[in-house]
Amino acid sequence: MRTLWILRHAKAVPHSPRDHGRRLAARGRRQCEELSARLPDMKGTPTLVLSSSATRALETAEGVLPGLGPGAEVVVEPGLYQADPDDVIELVRQVDDTRAEVMVVGHNPTLYELVLFLLGSDDARGRKKVERGLGTAALAVVSFEVDHWAQVAPGDGHLEELVVPKAR
Repeated sequence: MRTLWILRHAKAVPHSPRDHGRRLAARGRRQCEELSARLPDMKGTPTLVLSSSATRALETAEGVLPGLGPGAEVVVEPGLYQADPDDVIELVRQVDDTRAEVMVVGHNPTLYELVLFLLGSDDARGRKKVERGLGTAALAVVSFEVDHWAQVAPGDGHLEELVVPKAR
């Protein structure tokens, strides 16, 4: 089994001369703290975090890292900044199979579309939850009944959990 943790970046400041450099707002930092505190109680733990190179995504990845434990590492993937769902799937397919659980930190609309793209048509409950949207710092945990990351395919996923921080 492979499990993909899909995390939209936390709330960012509204404006910046360069979108790529937008930082987290105070609310975004609180969202990261709340999510980080919840991660140890969840089933499984990603040991690899693939983050967009945008400042707000990287700050989100680093903000939740304490909740993943000492074995987790963040790797910046610049291509995630402008990625579409197919790009993210291709990136995930390249992950070393020694990692059973991986987190991707990125942006909407890509991540919202990715989750819907990955979920199977038989996962009506999961699709209904996600169709409401993927707000800031929302985490969708999607499992796949495959042995290798290269086998991850659209429509084969099952939503294990959707976590939406309440921090304001």
